Amino acid sequence: MSDHEQEFSLKNLFVPLTTFKAIHIIVILGFIVFGNMLFNGFVWDDKKFILANPAVHTINIFIAFGSNLHNSAGFYRPLQPFYFSIIYALFKDAPFFYHISQLILHIVNASLVFLFFKKFFNKTLSLFLACIFLIHPMQVEAVSYIAATGDELFFLFGMIALLLSFKNDLHFKTLSILFGLLLLSICTRETGFLFLLVILLQRALFRKRDITLYFVYGLVTTLLYFFMRFILVGIFLEKFQFIPIARLTLLERLTNLPLIIFYYLKTFFIPINLAIYQYWIVKVISFQSFYFPLFIEILLLLLIIILGRYLFRQKRDFFFVLTFFFLWLVSGLGLHSQIFPLDMTVAEHWFYFPMVGLLGILGVAIQQIPSIHGKTIKRIGYVIAIVFIVILSARTMVRNTNWSDAVTLYSHDINISDNFGIENDLGVEYSSMQKYDKALQHLYKSAEMFPYETNYYNIGFAYEQMGNGKKAKEYYYKAINAKEYSGETRKIVLLGIYERLGFTLLRYDGAKEAKKFITKALKDYPNSANLWLQLAVVEYKLHHQDDAVAAAEKARTLLPSEQVNSIYLQIKNKQAVDLKL
Repeated sequence: MSDHEQEFSLKNLFVPLTTFKAIHIIVILGFIVFGNMLFNGFVWDDKKFILANPAVHTINIFIAFGSNLHNSAGFYRPLQPFYFSIIYALFKDAPFFYHISQLILHIVNASLVFLFFKKFFNKTLSLFLACIFLIHPMQVEAVSYIAATGDELFFLFGMIALLLSFKNDLHFKTLSILFGLLLLSICTRETGFLFLLVILLQRALFRKRDITLYFVYGLVTTLLYFFMRFILVGIFLEKFQFIPIARLTLLERLTNLPLIIFYYLKTFFIPINLAIYQYWIVKVISFQSFYFPLFIEILLLLLIIILGRYLFRQKRDFFFVLTFFFLWLVSGLGLHSQIFPLDMTVAEHWFYFPMVGLLGILGVAIQQIPSIHGKTIKRIGYVIAIVFIVILSARTMVRNTNWSDAVTLYSHDINISDNFGIENDLGVEYSSMQKYDKALQHLYKSAEMFPYETNYYNIGFAYEQMGNGKKAKEYYYKAINAKEYSGETRKIVLLGIYERLGFTLLRYDGAKEAKKFITKALKDYPNSANLWLQLAVVEYKLHHQDDAVAAAEKARTLLPSEQVNSIYLQIKNKQAVDLKL
């Protein structure tokens, strides 16, 4: 084959660019850029929401949609535990399969973004924008962090619904599917409500028909979600008092708004200092923390207004496209702007939805560049685009390595965003590795920064594992008496503390002292199988056989596990009891 024929064959891989070819490029690029995260482990909240979460260890739709760890602390996200329960049933605790499923979801989403952009821009520009969405370093937190799979899922359901809404004539069946998908999106993450908003915007700006019908369907969808959340399960909004931004007044939070918005815009264009646990707040209004970010945002807004004015006069159709994507971006940022306090100040995975709005604005701006004539100039443009994607891809691949395991992630990010949360979690990881000196170093630092139930509990647990019962009890009691910051979740936190303290008292102080505490704790937590099991052992050690059997029976009713059944039989048969908690 001649050189000319080889060049022609290579060119045919991309030219003409078809939808089929574009999606193949997205798939291949996605696996190349995120391939090095497939063998990462469970990190951050992955262990809490998957490994240590009984709600995902069995496929049960009633458990998923009822009260569980995902549906608590002010959140109602029943689709997440249902999704994780399916993966867990198939692959248990093998992280590879969670990662590969999450990556496939992200690649599918990027393909949907391409199909969506194609409704406004040419195929080449749509592919470029979709590739940025696919490989941007800010997406690592949404793709490498298993517990954030909800971002991909809510986006998947919402984007399919949005693409369906572009049809001119929608029958009852199609509309029911469309709003059923929206309900699934909202039940995965509350951010799904934004897709309801953009669908109504899409109909108002581009179709100008059936808006009332869409509004009615949207209202029914919203009321159905509210019924499940507030009436059936009773999950209400909660203020995270242990989060610095949540302890501020509304006016104080608004002074953080310029820097919050600036963080997302700056990180999109310069994705260097990426980190989890962003708890920072603006304590003093200054040039750097308030006026400079505000100036940059006003400047960008003026540029968008200038572009919009030009489009309104010259290209009215693109004016509506710009308006659509601008409102998309504003709504996405607005939901995460701390008007209603969230559990962090900012988070990279919260930009998963707003990024489409920003890319759409950039797409409108690029589309207005006069047609470039000449092969050389066009090639330069393509080279610049490819270099840009390569640079972002390289940064993403590096960031993926930070997520390889919990200690690596925390040790890296602590240099960018040091706070009580990351210090606490790093201490917990070292404690699980039995490196207690390192664990206590970070746990004590966490408590110095912000003392609350969790870091006190973790200090106590570290001492308990070291065999220091005196210090363990000291910090468990400190955790119980800590200033209340956890709101409605305090009861969940205290249950774990009570269970550990009951076990510690039984182990170090004897049955009589343990019985006083456990009996009192059961008044607050009558459905705790662990407390009933501890009471059974206590009564058995005090030679109260009937009371011991009754307490063990109660524990077995609440939690018919292998350990509970074993201790029940040991007590009933008057054998030596071995309680491990």
